[in-house]
Amino acid sequence: MASPYVILWKSHLSVGVADVDEDHKKLIKMINRLFGAALSLEPQRVLEGVLDELTRYVIFHFEREEEYMLRLGYSAYLEHQREHQRLLVAVARFRERLLAGKVGRLKEEMEATLRDWLVGHILEMDKKMGEFLNSQGIY
Repeated sequence: MASPYVILWKSHLSVGVADVDEDHKKLIKMINRLFGAALSLEPQRVLEGVLDELTRYVIFHFEREEEYMLRLGYSAYLEHQREHQRLLVAVARFRERLLAGKVGRLKEEMEATLRDWLVGHILEMDKKMGEFLNSQGIY
């Protein structure tokens, strides 16, 4: 049987900023919960609820990161913010499809998108942001 744990937190995902790392750990748990619900064929309303909870936390997390970047004058802020918006648009589209009953390969697409986006974003963009924040005394 496939494991519902899509992403595992490992130390190489740390960006060196405690609250951002804690947010990432929570996002990973929420994504894993979303796919646990999807794999167990939970009723659609359960899946919708988990997706909605994940969306709210993603927004909270993005606001935290963006506040740091704006306050400290991070030069790659706009590029970073665009990537945040790209994920929010993708998640909104997933929710629309779920509500419309157009599930097809939705679960597989959500898994690939969320896993690949989060891990890639942490390793590429958030690591750079973390280095910048560290240089400004934020750990």
